[in-house]
Amino acid sequence: MNYKETGFRALYKHFVAFMLKDNLRQCIENYPDADKANCILTCGYIDREAGLTMEVLCAGYKNGDDFSFFDQNKEHRVILRVGSVEEDEFYRFDDSDGRLQKKYADKIEILKDYEASEEVEETRKMEFLDKLRHEHYPDDVMVYLTREGLNPEGCWVRIIGLGDHFIMGTLLNEPDQDFGYHEGEKIAFFVQKTEDDQIICFSNMTPSRKLKAEDLEDGTLLKEAVSIFNKERNEEHFINILEFLRDSYVWIPCNAVMSEADMARFEQAMKDAGDDLSAMVGEEFTTNDKVRLVPDILQNGDNFFFPVFSSKEEMGEYGEHFSKVQKHILEVIPMARNSEKNVAGIVLNAFSESFILDAELFDMIENMKSRLE
Repeated sequence: MNYKETGFRALYKHFVAFMLKDNLRQCIENYPDADKANCILTCGYIDREAGLTMEVLCAGYKNGDDFSFFDQNKEHRVILRVGSVEEDEFYRFDDSDGRLQKKYADKIEILKDYEASEEVEETRKMEFLDKLRHEHYPDDVMVYLTREGLNPEGCWVRIIGLGDHFIMGTLLNEPDQDFGYHEGEKIAFFVQKTEDDQIICFSNMTPSRKLKAEDLEDGTLLKEAVSIFNKERNEEHFINILEFLRDSYVWIPCNAVMSEADMARFEQAMKDAGDDLSAMVGEEFTTNDKVRLVPDILQNGDNFFFPVFSSKEEMGEYGEHFSKVQKHILEVIPMARNSEKNVAGIVLNAFSESFILDAELFDMIENMKSRLE
């Protein structure tokens, strides 16, 4: 079997032997026992910029159905892009006993530098995307851009993230028509089955209706958009949330943090009050230094989230313990991105009908066009 028959899954993260061609002999001349070799052992990985690639682990010898593999060269590296071996017959080894993994551990360790995010890795398991993938770049898929008044146009998009019902990617080429998005920009796209059971990826770029600032002022429109999306999770409702959020001011729960000097003064005032702390009720305490407002961070399992709310009322009892600050979402995103916690995203209205803006979507929101008139 060869690559054109099997696709990337047969090579990716597998140990694979190729028979040694004349043009490869010079490449492995520094490998141990290369003069005895008639094959090479490789391990497949994905270089997102260069495509599916085979790391040459060692030279080997095939005798009938038996293979012998020699030692690795730790100082020398040879790689093969899949295009150079796509028509060559290969032999795959499952390495169930871990023998190859252990013997060539130094070479395999190098491949960790090419590991993708968990979300991208998850999309590599999606076999329904295989017919849409670039034959040499498995993370690049054909996406059809649509917009009212224009013809659908296929563009290559490199997958960068995964949402509940959508995939995030970067446009790799400039569309011929004016869809409002350009090469290098991030888009969300969706997978759909056509009437004839064909799988396609598409991104609807038809502009939504314009808004006025007052439409978003009390947060009701954003809250309603989340409610609609949670009832029917489709592309149109998802994009509506992102577009409303792009132009919204949201409320952030914050802890007030005084300077050490002011905190010492406050603690002394409490000591002076003795056992009768009720005497301090109604008293004013003026700080000498600026009070820092530190946003609260929520945790769900191993993930941290930056909470925001469409209105102060949406915080409920939770909000009673915090100072509240209103900021535009484009100011909030850098705060979340630079949080001491490595947040997985921004959660909107965490304690009612919530919506999570994954961190992978931050760039997309920042690059979206405003709907405000």
